Amino acid sequence: MWFMPMGMPMGFGMMGFPIFMGLFFIIGIAIFIIIIIAIVDILKRDDLDTLEKILWILVVWFLGIIGAIIYYLLSKRNPKGKGDNNGKDTGSN
Repeated sequence: MWFMPMGMPMGFGMMGFPIFMGLFFIIGIAIFIIIIIAIVDILKRDDLDTLEKILWILVVWFLGIIGAIIYYLLSKRNPKGKGDNNGKDTGSN
């Protein structure tokens, strides 16, 4: 004879299933959007040459969210106002 676990009424075993499916759907859409944002950011960057762009896109495409995180952590960016001096000459003339 088969017994139901304590506290679980018969016929309600799958009641939480739609909630989890909705949660997984929302998380999946969020991950997809993050990956698309990373790929668009790679394509818009002028400081990368074509080979670097292709390699970064492949990393993000095949590693998914992990690849997007690696891209944002390892990509070299110049913060505004640092390194380029905003076009001002700061030489010792």
